[in-house]
Formats: sequence, C-alpha cells, structure tokens
Amino acid sequence: MSNNTPHTEKLQEIKLPYVGVIVSCYNYESFITSCLESILAQNYPYLTIIVVDDGSKDNSTQVIQTFCKRQGLSNIHLITQENKGQLGSFNTAFQAIKNEEIIFFMDADDMMKPDYIIKCVQMYLANPHIDMAFCNVEYLQNDKYYFKQSPHPNGPLGFSLFRSYFLKDYLGHSTSTISIRTNTLAHILPLELEQEWKIRADDCIIWGASLVGACIYHLDFYGIIYRIHQSNNHYGKHFDLHYLYKRELNIERLFTHILTKNRIILSVSTLYLEFLSNGNRLKYAKITLLTPFTFVRKCLLLVRILCKIKR
Repeated sequence: MSNNTPHTEKLQEIKLPYVGVIVSCYNYESFITSCLESILAQNYPYLTIIVVDDGSKDNSTQVIQTFCKRQGLSNIHLITQENKGQLGSFNTAFQAIKNEEIIFFMDADDMMKPDYIIKCVQMYLANPHIDMAFCNVEYLQNDKYYFKQSPHPNGPLGFSLFRSYFLKDYLGHSTSTISIRTNTLAHILPLELEQEWKIRADDCIIWGASLVGACIYHLDFYGIIYRIHQSNNHYGKHFDLHYLYKRELNIERLFTHILTKNRIILSVSTLYLEFLSNGNRLKYAKITLLTPFTFVRKCLLLVRILCKIKR
C-alpha cells in the first residue's frame, strides 16, 4: 500500500525536483527525533536530509544515529563537527548538497506540518521565476499552540535589494520557514562570516536572497511549528545596546560581503525596476533620497517613481 498523499500522487504525474532539507542541531536531543519524523512524514519521493550536529554536548548525535538505524534510512546524512555556530552549520551542509534543486532549512527543535514540502514545491513549479519562499509559523509553548498573522500579503513580494539595503526590510521569517532554489543559495553560501553569525544566521539567507536579486514569495499558510522553550537563542529576549550595536555592524559587513562577492552595483535602473515589481511609491521615493546617486539622478528618478513613468 502506498504512503503517498493525494498531493504527491498528483505531482508524480509531472517531473518533480529533488529537494534537500538542512537541519542544524545543537544540544537538541529532546527535539531532533520529532523534527526528523515530521520531515519524513512529508512523504516527498525525492528527499535528502542533511543533519549537521554542531558540536552538541548532549546525546544528539547518538539519538540521530539510533533513529536512522531503527528506521533503516539512507536518505539522512549526518555530519558532525566542532561547534561553529549556525552559519558554520549552513556552510557545512551547503558543501554536502549534490543534485537537490530546492533547499529547505530547519532548526532541530521545530517541526514541519503535513504537506508543507508539497505545497512549496507546487508553488515553485507554478512560478519558475520565484527564487525563495517562506511561510507562516504556528507557535508551540507549554503544550499550547497559537498563531500570529504575517504582515506580508500572500504571493510574490517582488524584488527587494534596495529596500533591504537602505531600509533593512526583512522579507522572511524564522529559519524553518525558508526554502530557496539551490542556484540562488549558491550566490550566498558559503559565507565567510561564521564568527559574526553564530546565531540568527537565517538573516544571512533572507537578506542574502534579497541582495542577490531573488524574487521572494510569501506562502500565507502555517507550514511550520515553531517550538518556544528556554534554549531558544533569541526568541522573546531583550538585548542590550552593546549587542544591538555589534549586530548592526555585522549586518553592514554581511551586506558589503554579499554585494562584493556577487559584483553587484547599486544603479538607478535596478532601483526603478525593483519599484515596478511592487509599486510602493512612497517607500521607493524614500529609498531614492537615501541613495548615493547624484542630485539630478535622484530628481529624475523621483519623477519617474511618483508618476510611474515607463521607458
């Protein structure tokens, strides 16, 4: 008897992409099994799971090995390393990618909801111009579930190089909500900023995608269960001025590094095309004023934006 859902049976009539799930794990022996079970329950036929145990001091490695042995699984690849932090885990996993066309990210304490991968794949197949996507999260805290409405509309959000660079707009959510085409991820990873991004490295993927010109899509459904517990590195925590200042410097380094790595230059034409992709006149008028363009170019660009003049 087949374990395929109606979604997978229908999708198997067309060519399906190979997908990979990168799971970063550090001291999550209590959660990693439920995380892996939720991924396998997707019943996606072409799936590889890359688990990076980032120097866990608990029994995470043994738990993963026992799980794979018990299930008789060959599509879960466990990589162990000395502790490098989240970005270090992303870099390590990226080097292990082979023929996977779409990559999903997962924190080891989160879980995928049923049909999450299928829904994402359907979106990518229907929208070949989309490079990255993210969904909403269902929060789990003290055995209680709750939801938060996303500020983003459902569907394509356009390009976001300039709005990310000048306004720090953030077109994404937490690590486990992210999926991205491998050819886009290759413009971001590997990233030589591991010391600066031991935590919150999902920012590197989300802002990185915007900076390299990705067209981003918001899937307005709750595809991930985000577990809130005492070991969360930053959820709900308050940070002092010193941390926030250092973080801003790290963000600036990240932006500079990615733009330089990809030889991207901020130009008037690129800004205007980005404006056309989402049409927010006031936001792009503000961005125009923040750019280093000459006064004349700013004036001409403002006229085009406010009047929406196409050439």
